Amino acid sequence: MKKSQSAWAALSEPQSVASILILYCAVHFLVRLFCTPNFTLDETEQMLFSQSLQWGYRFRHPPLITWLSWGTLEAAHGSRDAFFLLKYVLMGAGLIAYFAAARIMIRDVKLAALATFALLTTFVMGYLPHIDLMHTVLLATMLALFLWAAARIVSKGSNGDYLFLGLTIGFGILSKYVFAILPVTFAIAIILTPRFRARIKIWPLIGALVLAALIVTPYAYWAASHEYSLFSLAAKVTHSAGPGIDPLDWLKGAGNLALALIGFVVPAALIFPLVYWPACKPLHGAGDDDDRDWLRVLEIAMIAGALMMLAAVFFVGAESFKPRWMHQVAMPFAIWFFLRAKIAGATDRSHKIFALVALVFAIVAAAVRVPIYETSGAHCRKCREFWPMKTYAEQLGRSGFSHGTILAPQYDLAGNLRYWFFDSRVVTPGFPRFAFGPPVDGPCLIVWEGDGPLPADARDYLANELGGNLAKAVMRGDMEATLYTTKRLDRMNYILLPDGSCK
Repeated sequence: MKKSQSAWAALSEPQSVASILILYCAVHFLVRLFCTPNFTLDETEQMLFSQSLQWGYRFRHPPLITWLSWGTLEAAHGSRDAFFLLKYVLMGAGLIAYFAAARIMIRDVKLAALATFALLTTFVMGYLPHIDLMHTVLLATMLALFLWAAARIVSKGSNGDYLFLGLTIGFGILSKYVFAILPVTFAIAIILTPRFRARIKIWPLIGALVLAALIVTPYAYWAASHEYSLFSLAAKVTHSAGPGIDPLDWLKGAGNLALALIGFVVPAALIFPLVYWPACKPLHGAGDDDDRDWLRVLEIAMIAGALMMLAAVFFVGAESFKPRWMHQVAMPFAIWFFLRAKIAGATDRSHKIFALVALVFAIVAAAVRVPIYETSGAHCRKCREFWPMKTYAEQLGRSGFSHGTILAPQYDLAGNLRYWFFDSRVVTPGFPRFAFGPPVDGPCLIVWEGDGPLPADARDYLANELGGNLAKAVMRGDMEATLYTTKRLDRMNYILLPDGSCK
């Protein structure tokens, strides 16, 4: 009983909560090491684009995660473990920042801890990032840092806090464009909250915004000078004619947005009414002035964010939304709810029940990853996690390739090949040659999966971007090996061109 009480009391100590969050990330990191030695979809993307340090790589995604990936891989000499660790370091920093923001807004350490655990008691934050996602993990971390910076400014507002705000906004935009939605909606919310608006210092705020603009400007200049990327982005995000979309398409887009927002907060939001029913009812002005004002700010920010996303349906024509695209709108939800729980006078018993639910969810989310990996290879369709890459790399080495330029038609295959041939330049169709760094000496290797001929897009890329000629091949072959954890055979084909064949 004493141990149970002391464990519960530890949630009132910030250092203990931070330790729990670090332990959570450490466990998932170890699970990641145990599962596939290959790279997931988002990981392969970063393996590819982090071959060099540039202002930008493609307009669709800003470069901060790639810069961090490049720095990690260069410092660790291509270590896979260090690269996997990067995501969990970012995740841990974000969770601690979210907890710090919640402490300021709720003014209760234990409830701030529960709000952070609630964020992890969702599929979007507590499960999907462990399966894949790197851009999104960085986005969530930058959003949490912004919430912390905004809370500090409203509560104290030192010059250091405004400096922190400027850095957070600048680098946040470089993490993902949609980051900008939260600062805009928070600004609207604070403007509409007189007591908090009076606490804002105009000149330090202007300085913070100037700092943010200076951070973003070099990349903005790069993006403006690469117009091909703008057209590519427009083609991918636009699903209709834009402002003139059909009303039925608009309703479909609005419905998908609503489902995505709801999807972001489940299953935690389904548990709240069962555990905290009083907090789900109208509060009728309860709580002190700061409590009510923070509720107002969080509510306005989330509503304004949803309206901004809805505007994308009408003005851009976007109809497809996923819960993992809603961080910039829905991340304040857990803090908002536990502030309501505080105002409603939720009991310690309710808090203990929810803490137990969060613990069970965290254990299950970590535990199921191992059996899922161990059993999925037998029926996988996209088998990147089960490719016997080590065997293939050894066979390619015996064919005479050690380093040079590698072309693979799929970027998940290309990214996995880059790990095994770290000193090579690895490229894939769909992106300009410069995105993969400068040319390297050596032969040119083309690798593709399956039994069919070289895909047309890889053939065109070889000829048009790399200046290669298949007629000059010095070797052609295929390789077979069993997929990891299975007895299924997988096949890769390759063509080797002589030194200097690819520019």
